[in-house]
Amino acid sequence: MVSNKEDYDVVVIGAGISGLLSALALSKEGKRVLVLEKEGYLGGVCRSYGVDGYYVDTGVHAITRLEKGPLRELMNEYFDVIPNFVPFGTYYVRIGGEIKPFPWSIKDWLVFDLLPTKDRLLLMKSLFNALYLLSIGRDLSTVSISDILPDNISITGKTFLDWLSYFMVGTSIENAPVSRFIDNKNHKPNSLPYVGKLYNLLIAEGATDQGYPEGGLQSIVDSILNSFPPGKVEIKTNEEVLKIQVQGTERIEGVITEGDSYDCNTVIYSGLASNLPDLIDNLPKAYVENLRTIKKVNSLTIWLGLTKNFFNNHGSEMWIDSNPYAWVVPTSNYDPKLAPEGKHLVGFTFILPDGYNASTSRKKALDTIINTIPDIEKYIDMIHYQELIPEKACWAINSGFGDVKTPIRNFYTVGTDAEERSAGISRAAYSVLRCLDIMKSDKTL
Repeated sequence: MVSNKEDYDVVVIGAGISGLLSALALSKEGKRVLVLEKEGYLGGVCRSYGVDGYYVDTGVHAITRLEKGPLRELMNEYFDVIPNFVPFGTYYVRIGGEIKPFPWSIKDWLVFDLLPTKDRLLLMKSLFNALYLLSIGRDLSTVSISDILPDNISITGKTFLDWLSYFMVGTSIENAPVSRFIDNKNHKPNSLPYVGKLYNLLIAEGATDQGYPEGGLQSIVDSILNSFPPGKVEIKTNEEVLKIQVQGTERIEGVITEGDSYDCNTVIYSGLASNLPDLIDNLPKAYVENLRTIKKVNSLTIWLGLTKNFFNNHGSEMWIDSNPYAWVVPTSNYDPKLAPEGKHLVGFTFILPDGYNASTSRKKALDTIINTIPDIEKYIDMIHYQELIPEKACWAINSGFGDVKTPIRNFYTVGTDAEERSAGISRAAYSVLRCLDIMKSDKTL
């Protein structure tokens, strides 16, 4: 085996969104960075590619917390090229063939008649019970949504919250912590966190700080690549890391791939944290046991190219009573260039259970789309399927979760299994910001 002695300050393992954001930030901070990616492409589940004249994303996405959130902070600090974000619009709830805007505030909730009045009152009572528990210092990360629900809530009410749990957390109401639903938007230290969370719940005006990137998710990846300082970042694709070398049990020495080895002072790992015990020998037992209990989220996205637009509203749809649940995003409504002229591109994402069968899941999901909108089948121009892992860790009571900081000096993990705040790209960005803060505290940066 050849040893690559080129001087790299940091090796970043994985070129998904968290790995690329880490490489950009560190290179802008003066570090010489090597990125190793096992696939032949960049971006992971934050990229776009062509299919029969359409331009599909890897899964459907809304980029959240764009006004003051973690991605915005990273863009302001490190991007030379900023993507253009189109306002995401309204979240519509579809139940029993009826469609209404999602009730973001207490005022909206009172008139949200897709749920029975009794359910709305019971759920409001549960909300205030949760806020009371929060105010007296109860750790709501150990309390599930089902724990605070009254027994006499209807099946429709339970299904509504179950949908939210699966798409916000990756698991059911029995395992979804209440803390996820009162997550404070302010990612900076807050002297009045309870007041901040209460304000967000009661006064929210909807998804006003969410957007969709013009040009698709690929525009975010392209903006990062075009912002790398000259000569500071090298990316090698088709380069799977087989082993991470540790000096004793304390310090990273380098990484080994199938055809090379790389010496470095620091490693940022953005792959699945649950795989770390296979890459590093002699990790502490308790650390390994936690990593092994991480439960990732599996999803199926079906992209349909259509010759007729069935989704004229500006926004997405939440299919609460479909089987399986679905989140529908007509991306060509945000950017018509993602579809051939006169045609429309729509993504339908479904959360998949553990041990799912791909062909059975595809058929069931496509049948769900056709059963919900019967006329749609006559206008299908293109079908494309994606099995993806949108979150590398469920935010769940009975599952493990990774952390940016590890037991090894100068070794950090980033990604959606390293930080519990928010979801998707925002969660990944939170992990990168935290990684930078910890590296500065460790005097690695």
